[in-house]
Amino acid sequence: MTNTQKNLVLVVVFGLTLPLAVVVSTHLAGRTFERVRMRDQTVSVKGSAERLIHADRATWAFSLSARDPVLKSGYAKVEADRKLTFERLAALGLKTEAISAAPVQYKELHPTDKEGHETNAVEGYVVSQSFSVSSADVDLVEKASIEACTLIKDGVQLEAEQPKFLCANLADLKLELLAKATANARDRAKQLIGESGIRLGAVRSASQGVFQITRPDSVDSSAGGEYDTTGKDKVIRGIVTLEYAIE
Repeated sequence: MTNTQKNLVLVVVFGLTLPLAVVVSTHLAGRTFERVRMRDQTVSVKGSAERLIHADRATWAFSLSARDPVLKSGYAKVEADRKLTFERLAALGLKTEAISAAPVQYKELHPTDKEGHETNAVEGYVVSQSFSVSSADVDLVEKASIEACTLIKDGVQLEAEQPKFLCANLADLKLELLAKATANARDRAKQLIGESGIRLGAVRSASQGVFQITRPDSVDSSAGGEYDTTGKDKVIRGIVTLEYAIE
Protein backbone atom coordinates (compact mmCIF):
# COMPACT_ATOMS: atom_id res chain seq x y z
CA MET A 1 0.00 0.00 0.00
CA THR A 2 1.35 3.37 -0.98
CA ASN A 3 1.74 6.28 1.42
CA THR A 4 -1.09 8.07 -0.30
CA GLN A 5 -3.42 5.13 0.26
CA LYS A 6 -2.37 4.88 3.95
CA ASN A 7 -3.12 8.57 4.54
CA LEU A 8 -6.50 8.15 2.89
CA VAL A 9 -7.37 5.25 5.26
CA LEU A 10 -6.35 7.31 8.31
CA VAL A 11 -8.53 10.18 7.20
CA VAL A 12 -11.52 7.86 6.78
CA VAL A 13 -10.96 6.22 10.21
CA PHE A 14 -10.59 9.65 11.89
CA GLY A 15 -13.75 10.85 10.23
CA LEU A 16 -15.69 7.84 11.46
CA THR A 17 -14.44 7.98 15.07
CA LEU A 18 -14.69 11.76 15.54
CA PRO A 19 -18.50 11.88 15.94
CA LEU A 20 -18.36 9.04 18.50
CA ALA A 21 -15.69 10.84 20.49
CA VAL A 22 -17.74 14.03 20.42
CA VAL A 23 -20.81 12.14 21.66
CA VAL A 24 -18.89 10.42 24.45
CA SER A 25 -17.18 13.60 25.58
CA THR A 26 -20.43 15.53 25.46
CA HIS A 27 -22.15 12.87 27.58
CA LEU A 28 -19.34 12.88 30.11
CA ALA A 29 -19.36 16.65 30.24
CA GLY A 30 -23.11 16.60 30.74
CA ARG A 31 -22.82 14.12 33.60
CA THR A 32 -20.10 16.22 35.19
CA PHE A 33 -22.23 19.38 34.85
CA GLU A 34 -25.19 17.52 36.33
CA ARG A 35 -23.16 16.43 39.36
CA VAL A 36 -21.86 19.94 39.87
CA ARG A 37 -25.34 21.38 39.55
CA MET A 38 -26.77 18.85 42.03
CA ARG A 39 -24.07 19.72 44.51
CA ASP A 40 -25.19 23.35 44.36
CA GLN A 41 -28.83 22.51 44.98
CA THR A 42 -30.37 22.75 48.47
CA VAL A 43 -33.69 22.16 50.14
CA SER A 44 -34.99 24.49 52.86
CA VAL A 45 -37.42 23.24 55.52
CA LYS A 46 -38.93 24.45 58.78
CA GLY A 47 -39.15 22.28 61.86
CA SER A 48 -41.31 22.89 64.91
CA ALA A 49 -41.77 21.51 68.39
CA GLU A 50 -44.00 22.38 71.31
CA ARG A 51 -44.51 21.34 74.90
CA LEU A 52 -47.12 21.91 77.58
CA ILE A 53 -45.55 23.48 80.68
CA HIS A 54 -46.76 24.60 84.11
CA ALA A 55 -45.60 27.75 85.85
CA ASP A 56 -43.17 27.08 88.67
CA ARG A 57 -43.01 30.63 90.07
CA ALA A 58 -45.51 33.41 90.65
CA THR A 59 -45.05 37.10 91.38
CA TRP A 60 -47.66 39.55 92.61
CA ALA A 61 -47.52 43.27 93.34
CA PHE A 62 -49.82 45.36 95.53
CA SER A 63 -49.76 48.69 97.32
CA LEU A 64 -51.33 50.30 100.37
CA SER A 65 -52.18 53.98 100.67
CA ALA A 66 -53.85 56.43 103.00
CA ARG A 67 -54.95 60.04 102.60
CA ASP A 68 -54.86 62.32 105.63
CA PRO A 69 -54.51 66.03 106.43
CA VAL A 70 -51.63 65.15 108.75
CA LEU A 71 -48.59 63.32 107.36
CA LYS A 72 -47.94 61.47 110.61
CA SER A 73 -51.49 60.20 110.77
CA GLY A 74 -51.33 59.03 107.16
CA TYR A 75 -48.15 57.12 107.86
CA ALA A 76 -49.72 55.49 110.94
CA LYS A 77 -52.71 54.38 108.85
CA VAL A 78 -50.44 52.70 106.28
CA GLU A 79 -48.52 50.99 109.09
CA ALA A 80 -51.72 49.64 110.60
CA ASP A 81 -53.00 48.47 107.21
CA ARG A 82 -49.69 46.76 106.46
CA LYS A 83 -49.87 44.84 109.74
CA LEU A 84 -53.43 43.73 109.03
CA THR A 85 -52.56 42.74 105.45
CA PHE A 86 -49.54 40.69 106.50
CA GLU A 87 -51.61 38.92 109.16
CA ARG A 88 -54.27 38.04 106.60
CA LEU A 89 -51.68 36.75 104.12
CA ALA A 90 -49.91 34.75 106.85
CA ALA A 91 -53.23 33.10 107.75
CA LEU A 92 -53.42 31.91 104.14
CA GLY A 93 -49.95 30.38 104.43
CA LEU A 94 -47.91 33.07 102.70
CA LYS A 95 -44.74 33.65 104.68
CA THR A 96 -43.41 37.12 105.37
CA GLU A 97 -40.08 36.18 103.75
CA ALA A 98 -41.87 35.93 100.41
CA ILE A 99 -42.93 39.60 100.59
CA SER A 100 -40.59 42.48 99.73
CA ALA A 101 -41.46 46.02 100.77
CA ALA A 102 -40.46 49.25 99.06
CA PRO A 103 -39.79 52.45 101.06
CA VAL A 104 -42.80 54.45 102.19
CA GLN A 105 -43.56 57.41 99.92
CA TYR A 106 -45.82 60.42 100.21
CA LYS A 107 -46.99 63.33 98.13
CA GLU A 108 -48.52 66.63 99.10
CA LEU A 109 -52.04 67.60 98.07
CA HIS A 110 -52.44 71.22 96.97
CA PRO A 111 -55.78 72.98 96.50
CA THR A 112 -56.48 74.96 93.35
CA ASP A 113 -57.58 78.58 93.00
CA LYS A 114 -60.64 79.85 91.14
CA GLU A 115 -58.78 79.63 87.84
CA GLY A 116 -57.91 75.99 88.48
CA HIS A 117 -54.24 76.64 89.18
CA GLU A 118 -52.55 74.67 91.92
CA THR A 119 -51.59 76.77 94.95
CA ASN A 120 -48.66 76.39 97.36
CA ALA A 121 -50.94 75.59 100.27
CA VAL A 122 -50.95 72.00 101.57
CA GLU A 123 -54.34 70.50 102.35
CA GLY A 124 -53.23 66.95 102.99
CA TYR A 125 -50.97 64.02 102.12
CA VAL A 126 -51.18 60.69 100.38
CA VAL A 127 -48.90 58.12 101.99
CA SER A 128 -48.24 54.86 100.13
CA GLN A 129 -46.08 51.76 100.18
CA SER A 130 -45.60 49.11 97.49
CA PHE A 131 -45.01 45.40 98.02
CA SER A 132 -44.04 42.48 95.81
CA VAL A 133 -44.54 38.77 96.38
CA SER A 134 -42.49 35.99 94.82
CA SER A 135 -43.03 32.31 95.54
CA ALA A 136 -42.73 28.87 93.98
CA ASP A 137 -46.19 28.06 95.35
CA VAL A 138 -48.13 29.46 92.41
CA ASP A 139 -51.52 28.32 93.71
CA LEU A 140 -50.94 30.06 97.02
CA VAL A 141 -49.99 33.34 95.34
CA GLU A 142 -53.09 33.16 93.18
CA LYS A 143 -55.28 32.55 96.24
CA ALA A 144 -53.58 35.36 98.20
CA SER A 145 -54.13 37.86 95.38
CA ILE A 146 -57.87 37.11 95.49
CA GLU A 147 -58.32 36.97 99.25
CA ALA A 148 -56.30 40.13 99.90
CA CYS A 149 -58.87 42.22 98.06
CA THR A 150 -61.39 41.44 100.80
CA LEU A 151 -59.39 43.81 103.00
CA ILE A 152 -61.01 46.69 101.14
CA LYS A 153 -64.24 46.10 103.07
CA ASP A 154 -62.20 46.59 106.27
CA GLY A 155 -61.21 50.08 105.15
CA VAL A 156 -57.81 49.15 103.73
CA GLN A 157 -56.95 51.09 100.57
CA LEU A 158 -55.32 48.25 98.69
CA GLU A 159 -54.52 48.23 94.99
CA ALA A 160 -53.45 44.86 93.59
CA GLU A 161 -52.12 43.80 90.23
CA GLN A 162 -52.88 40.51 88.55
CA PRO A 163 -50.33 37.85 89.55
CA LYS A 164 -47.77 36.80 86.95
CA PHE A 165 -47.06 33.12 86.42
CA LEU A 166 -43.55 32.37 85.21
CA CYS A 167 -41.33 29.43 84.27
CA ALA A 168 -37.87 29.56 85.81
CA ASN A 169 -36.26 26.86 83.62
CA LEU A 170 -36.98 28.41 80.22
CA ALA A 171 -33.36 28.17 79.09
CA ASP A 172 -33.36 24.37 79.45
CA LEU A 173 -36.78 24.08 77.83
CA LYS A 174 -35.66 26.10 74.82
CA LEU A 175 -32.63 23.87 74.27
CA GLU A 176 -34.85 20.79 74.44
CA LEU A 177 -37.29 22.24 71.91
CA LEU A 178 -34.51 23.30 69.55
CA ALA A 179 -33.25 19.72 69.43
CA LYS A 180 -36.76 18.39 68.74
CA ALA A 181 -37.49 21.07 66.13
CA THR A 182 -34.22 20.25 64.37
CA ALA A 183 -35.12 16.56 64.23
CA ASN A 184 -38.57 17.50 62.94
CA ALA A 185 -37.02 19.61 60.18
CA ARG A 186 -34.85 16.70 59.02
CA ASP A 187 -37.86 14.38 58.97
CA ARG A 188 -39.74 16.90 56.85
CA ALA A 189 -36.82 17.21 54.46
CA LYS A 190 -36.74 13.43 54.00
CA GLN A 191 -40.47 13.37 53.31
CA LEU A 192 -40.09 16.23 50.85
CA ILE A 193 -37.56 14.45 48.66
CA GLY A 194 -39.43 11.16 49.09
CA GLU A 195 -38.31 8.31 46.81
CA SER A 196 -36.64 10.57 44.27
CA GLY A 197 -33.24 8.98 44.80
CA ILE A 198 -31.86 12.25 46.12
CA ARG A 199 -29.97 12.03 49.38
CA LEU A 200 -29.80 14.71 52.07
CA GLY A 201 -26.34 16.13 52.54
CA ALA A 202 -24.85 18.41 55.15
CA VAL A 203 -26.66 21.35 56.73
CA ARG A 204 -25.76 24.48 54.77
CA SER A 205 -27.44 26.96 57.09
CA ALA A 206 -29.62 27.03 60.19
CA SER A 207 -31.66 29.75 61.84
CA GLN A 208 -33.75 29.84 64.98
CA GLY A 209 -37.13 31.52 65.15
CA VAL A 210 -38.57 33.24 68.22
CA PHE A 211 -40.29 31.23 70.92
CA GLN A 212 -43.99 31.69 71.51
CA ILE A 213 -45.21 31.01 75.07
CA THR A 214 -48.98 31.22 75.18
CA ARG A 215 -52.04 29.78 76.85
CA PRO A 216 -52.83 26.28 75.57
CA ASP A 217 -55.91 27.49 73.69
CA SER A 218 -54.27 30.60 72.26
CA VAL A 219 -53.08 31.21 68.70
CA ASP A 220 -51.35 34.49 69.55
CA SER A 221 -47.90 35.11 68.11
CA SER A 222 -45.65 38.07 67.47
CA ALA A 223 -42.45 38.83 65.62
CA GLY A 224 -40.62 39.34 68.89
CA GLY A 225 -42.13 36.30 70.59
CA GLU A 226 -45.02 35.97 73.04
CA TYR A 227 -44.68 35.32 76.77
CA ASP A 228 -48.05 34.97 78.45
CA THR A 229 -47.89 35.41 82.23
CA THR A 230 -51.61 35.38 82.99
CA GLY A 231 -52.10 31.61 83.09
CA LYS A 232 -50.43 28.85 85.07
CA ASP A 233 -50.58 26.41 82.15
CA LYS A 234 -48.80 27.36 78.94
CA VAL A 235 -47.56 25.97 75.66
CA ILE A 236 -44.06 26.82 74.48
CA ARG A 237 -43.43 26.54 70.74
CA GLY A 238 -40.15 26.74 68.86
CA ILE A 239 -39.33 26.89 65.15
CA VAL A 240 -36.06 26.35 63.26
CA THR A 241 -35.24 26.72 59.57
CA LEU A 242 -32.64 24.39 58.07
CA GLU A 243 -31.11 24.36 54.61
CA TYR A 244 -29.73 20.99 53.49
CA ALA A 245 -27.49 20.20 50.55
CA ILE A 246 -28.94 17.48 48.34
CA GLU A 247 -26.82 14.89 46.59
